[in-house]
Amino acid sequence: MTDPVLSSLVRINRQRIRDLRRRLAPCGYLGVMHLIVLYVRRHPGARQEDVACFYAVDKTSVARDARRLEDMGHLRREVDPDNRRQYQLYLTGAGRDMLPLLEAAYQAFSAKLSAGISDEDWQTLQALLKRLEENSCPEG
Repeated sequence: MTDPVLSSLVRINRQRIRDLRRRLAPCGYLGVMHLIVLYVRRHPGARQEDVACFYAVDKTSVARDARRLEDMGHLRREVDPDNRRQYQLYLTGAGRDMLPLLEAAYQAFSAKLSAGISDEDWQTLQALLKRLEENSCPEG
């Protein structure tokens, strides 16, 4: 039998992905491009592998979408001096210009998701989900 909590989380995430795809596709953002931009905003110089590990996504998807972002002028990739097979990622001005749009897309879905839920219940839910996330992470 499927766990109802996990089923709900999966369905919510699929709706989130669909909503983000609809909002960001006109900007040319596909796949995990938005995740890369948001991660690099917080971690300038991060390696593609860091992004893949943090979001638990395929390294190939991150590499492909980082290349697309570079081609669009939203990201700069530099060879990692410590490992010539890795790239370090940096936002460009055009990438930073996308941040308000990305934030607005995330905020809109969050507002839709939290409609009718009290602030106290929302905070409780956040704490419980954070605990679930921590429990799901691999040890080490």
